Amino acid sequence: MKPCPELSREYLLFWLLADETCGRINATCTGARMPRAQMNDVLGFDIPVPPLAEQQRIVAKLDAFSSETQRLARIYERKLAALEALKKSLLHRAFSGEL
Repeated sequence: MKPCPELSREYLLFWLLADETCGRINATCTGARMPRAQMNDVLGFDIPVPPLAEQQRIVAKLDAFSSETQRLARIYERKLAALEALKKSLLHRAFSGEL
């Protein structure tokens, strides 16, 4: 798929990655062992194409959400690791009679 000048590549990528679009693409898949999408069907999908400035605004907002999601995921992983370390420490102290 090559976007036309009125369609931002980044906007198209976000549209393709959207759950609804992925579901529609998956619905076109055939083949039991190696499912593959039917490109003629996929190429026939209607893509909502707002003005380029609106696409850029949408992409900027989705990029910001993505960055924030990644930041929060890193914090979450650090907190999980800290809790696991605390659990191990408490178990060690409990079984060594320190508690």
